[in-house]
Amino acid sequence: MRKHQTGAALLAVLVVSISLSVLMGYTSIRMQQRLAVAEAAKVKLTDLAAVTQKLSELTYLLATQRITAAGVSQGSNAEGIKKDDDGHWLYQLTNDELRADGHKYQASGVEFSIQNESGLIPINSSTQYWLKKWLSSNGFDYSRKNKLAAIVADYADPDEIRRPGGAEYEVQGPGNYLLQSCRELLQLDRWRTLLEQQPDFINNCTLRRTPTLNLNAVPNHLWQDLWPDSAAKISQARETGSWLLQDNDFLQFEPGMLSLDSDLYSRQGGRGFRVNVGTKSASKAVRIQIEHNKNMSYSVRTVR
Repeated sequence: MRKHQTGAALLAVLVVSISLSVLMGYTSIRMQQRLAVAEAAKVKLTDLAAVTQKLSELTYLLATQRITAAGVSQGSNAEGIKKDDDGHWLYQLTNDELRADGHKYQASGVEFSIQNESGLIPINSSTQYWLKKWLSSNGFDYSRKNKLAAIVADYADPDEIRRPGGAEYEVQGPGNYLLQSCRELLQLDRWRTLLEQQPDFINNCTLRRTPTLNLNAVPNHLWQDLWPDSAAKISQARETGSWLLQDNDFLQFEPGMLSLDSDLYSRQGGRGFRVNVGTKSASKAVRIQIEHNKNMSYSVRTVR
């Protein structure tokens, strides 16, 4: 009887011990999971603070510093911001610029880029030269590119007159008004198919109405689309700090530009910027518009 009681007691102790071990193991796992979640939240909060700080810094530079053909000055080179007695800049570049052609920078674990929208394709412009140029460069023949351009024009104009090859009555949505987002192109049947094959066009598109393309702000990947033969040369020139500063500078890269209407290109300009800042766990993308007035005011909105 005593042996049976002792055995039962040992068995009970063993069962309790196993139960406690399982419970402790489960508790330990749960604690580790909670600690991991807390640590991840801490890292994300730290990253978000770093992203916000860098975004504020870049916004301040765009709103207060000189914009040149190379980008936005960081205000660190006093020589580069000197003026003559008539108030004109002594130098075309400040030589301390952050590039505004979408170039990606790395600093203290934060990646960021600035893109001047004047270097992107304007789809709200009545002159569709650059849109058609991009379509041609991506293999669309004369008929197909004109149809795609006509669809955009019909969608954006205020009337109900359908252009040849257009689609005044085929779209769903507001229509008959300027596009408010490049993603509205996804509402157009033929464009939806195109964007499934060429999704990067959304990032290469801008809502500007002016037809002028700032050649110094064209991102390298878009230059590759428009002028593939000179893409490597222009990329290398930018890496070494060489920018198109005179009207004939671009002829060494693209001689065919000589016959292009001067209203369609520039070497500088544009007050709308897309700024992207991110880390491994946090990111922000905004559009910054600098206004022309004495106070150099600016507006910021999130990019979608």
